[in-house]
Amino acid sequence: MSAVAMPAPLYSLETIHPFQPTQNYFQLIGWAFLPGSAARNQVRVVVGDRIFLPAERIERPDAAAAFPSEAAARLSGFKFICYLPFGFYEGSLEVSADGQAWHRVCPLAIPVSSHPVLGAIEKPPAGTVITQPVRIEGWCFHPEFTVREIVLQFGNVEVPCDYGVARPDVAARFPDHPAAARSGFITAENLPRGAGPVKIRATTECGRVYFVRSEHQVNIEQGWIPKPPPPSPIHDLSTLAWAQPTLSAADEVRLATGERRPTGSKNILFALYGDFSANSALHVASLANELIATGYDCVVAVPDHKETLGALPQARFMALHFAELPHLPAYFKDGRGPCLVHAWTSRENVRKFCADVVADYGSAVFVHLEDNEQELLETRLGRSFAELAALPEDELDKLVPDVLSHPRRAPRFLREAAGVTVIVERLKEQVPAGRPSAVIWPAADARYFQPRPRDEKLRSALGLGPRDIVLFYHGNVHTSNAAEVRSLYEAVVLLNQRGLRTQLIRTGRDFPEFLPEGDAWIRSHLIHLGHIGRAKHLPALMALADYFVQPGLPGAFNNYRFPSKLPEFFAIGRPVILPQTNLGDLVRDGEHACVLAKADAAAIAAAIAGLHTDPARADRLSQGALAFAAEHFSWPRSARHLAEFYRSLTPLAAMPSS
Repeated sequence: MSAVAMPAPLYSLETIHPFQPTQNYFQLIGWAFLPGSAARNQVRVVVGDRIFLPAERIERPDAAAAFPSEAAARLSGFKFICYLPFGFYEGSLEVSADGQAWHRVCPLAIPVSSHPVLGAIEKPPAGTVITQPVRIEGWCFHPEFTVREIVLQFGNVEVPCDYGVARPDVAARFPDHPAAARSGFITAENLPRGAGPVKIRATTECGRVYFVRSEHQVNIEQGWIPKPPPPSPIHDLSTLAWAQPTLSAADEVRLATGERRPTGSKNILFALYGDFSANSALHVASLANELIATGYDCVVAVPDHKETLGALPQARFMALHFAELPHLPAYFKDGRGPCLVHAWTSRENVRKFCADVVADYGSAVFVHLEDNEQELLETRLGRSFAELAALPEDELDKLVPDVLSHPRRAPRFLREAAGVTVIVERLKEQVPAGRPSAVIWPAADARYFQPRPRDEKLRSALGLGPRDIVLFYHGNVHTSNAAEVRSLYEAVVLLNQRGLRTQLIRTGRDFPEFLPEGDAWIRSHLIHLGHIGRAKHLPALMALADYFVQPGLPGAFNNYRFPSKLPEFFAIGRPVILPQTNLGDLVRDGEHACVLAKADAAAIAAAIAGLHTDPARADRLSQGALAFAAEHFSWPRSARHLAEFYRSLTPLAAMPSS
């Protein structure tokens, strides 16, 4: 029976509110009863169509003392332990005097995280400084997901490990987890030269990456030069939801003779540097969907884990593993190859794949740039680009992993491209002279990201007060943006210190070193919900915000990027605060957004405090954000612009009718 509004229950919760992500379960402790009840009430937690009963009923003399005339108060205590899969849920606590009529006590917003990876390095012993080339041994497994690969990392070095060694001792420690039995690993070879703290990187079959810190340090001055990590193994294609098509007899002959295979005039192939959980996948998928809607045929290729296409439930295109290139024609409706391949971006794994496509089909190549690849390379390897560019090519090959752009091969790749697309105008500085280029902006999906009132029930379920200032930030935190996200955290602390109660809602994952000192200093002002579904939950959570902030400073990183969350910020229709770089150079300050010379902690806090005391200005910025989004952020418009650019440089067919 559905909950009814009256009578109003009396209750109190001891579980810390707002709730933080807990690994695969949700715990709720407190007391609740309906006033006027003659006996103990029943309680339950409802999450969707699931009903959870309390694990314990607890006597509460404190409630009885507070309500001496209420017979149900003393036996009103409860403890719930509700096991749920990974995700974000909206539910409620309910109470009933008779088990028939149920009354909602309070709404609940329940973030549930997945288990962490478990593991340790055992040889050499913990605390050791490793100064000689040796092999390292240990164990590692994940309670939920199958671990596919173990890599040892220190400094800029990655050392592959042999994984799956029998460990009956670990199995005895974790008898409930079958994966523990073969959780042992040993580095495939002696450690190379290098220095830094050691950690384990575990990659699961479903593409999740976890890290385990250790107390070991490496300081090896003699030994072999580090090699790049091996390419990730491809899944057994027979286990995938997308079966591998078979080659036609004619294609078998062409493949055997080296003859170039025919291409289709409407066929477009995108090549992504990562799988469909990567940030760039949304940009590619949205463009591919729009091109398909106009009559083109699109396939998106990824290095591995094409099953992550499930992260994009609206995808209209076929997904392909790089290793499935011989079967590519079967993925297009006309059984032919691509007229063009669009490399996203110039990174080595994509460049190599595109070279194979050209060898097979002679397809035109386009390259998309969305970051300062030189700066990313410097950050990852800890060496200046000039220093790297001066190295011999064979030494560079050993240093530069496939997931980054090669200092010599990437420029050649760009020079040989039919055209180059960039996410912001400034990136045209990195386009070789004479190469045609076009700016292709990202957008926001209008089906989900649009003006909407804030959900007061959800706001209450997250523990937000009616007068709280609420900020929202979504996206992963990694090496390149860690400092600016930290500045947003610091701005929240400053606002609270100044008497403006401010809460930050965060979604996304953090790399392990983001807050090495811990999060005690921000915890009371932070609601970190972890990774959540974009279409299902993200827009409603974003609509709780009073302001959106893109922190950061002008510089080598921000000048050449376009944060993908910005179109969604503008489309929701809240005041946007951002630094005077990338999009901040294009919007009008005071009309479309609040533009800061540098969006550091002090400037962000001052901007929010100013808007909070000037509601008329905040409303103007909200309307200005919507106007800017309507004029500039459109996936159909971006796709049309891209198709026109393709057609100006290739024999791609004129835009077909949908």
